[in-house]
Amino acid sequence: VNEEYTKQLHGVVNKLYDSLSLGLGLKAGELREALGGDELVYLMKINYYPPCPRPDLALGVVAHTDMSSLTILVPNDVQGLQACRDGQWYDVKYIPNALVIHIGDQMEVRTYVRARARVLFEFSERRFF
Repeated sequence: VNEEYTKQLHGVVNKLYDSLSLGLGLKAGELREALGGDELVYLMKINYYPPCPRPDLALGVVAHTDMSSLTILVPNDVQGLQACRDGQWYDVKYIPNALVIHIGDQMEVRTYVRARARVLFEFSERRFF
């Protein structure tokens, strides 16, 4: 199962890099090559946030940037993820069967696009990212 998931995820990542490259006026795959090409490192991490009966006492995940080039999140329907643009925080809307793509620090260095995110603990259900 993990091998098939990894294979499919690599396809998604390659399509994202191609689209981002073209959107920046580069050749397809140019960003992927600039970020390491076939030597790219993929990391899978599962975050579990249990129900929080006292969100006023929880820290959540403070505002941060991701050190990777791309972070791909598989969210669920429990709200809490926010993204920042121009100093304003916005809830990331849950869309069934959709992925959330976050631009990380390595991409910012190459494209000058800055992205920050945070996770709020204002929920009473468990959640995975």
